Amino acid sequence: MKDTITRRKLFTIRPAYLFPAKHFNDVYLNLGFNYRGKLLKKGTSPTLYANPLQNIMFVTIESMLNFLIEHTKVIKKWFSIAHDKNTLNIN
Repeated sequence: MKDTITRRKLFTIRPAYLFPAKHFNDVYLNLGFNYRGKLLKKGTSPTLYANPLQNIMFVTIESMLNFLIEHTKVIKKWFSIAHDKNTLNIN
């Protein structure tokens, strides 16, 4: 029973058949800064990371900020009329 449920869910997340054909020649330039894992390190002092106990806290805050930015992109894509629903290239 569980296998049939997971098999059914795979079909709901499959991209459309025409999506790769429409976007085969897309070249996306200037998509922004690669921020994953660098937000706090670039914006704060390196001496904050000297203590390993505080480093765990900063990694947790960093992951929350990454989560927030990724979900902001999803909201931006949801309300954008200029992008396809399957696009992954949004700043």
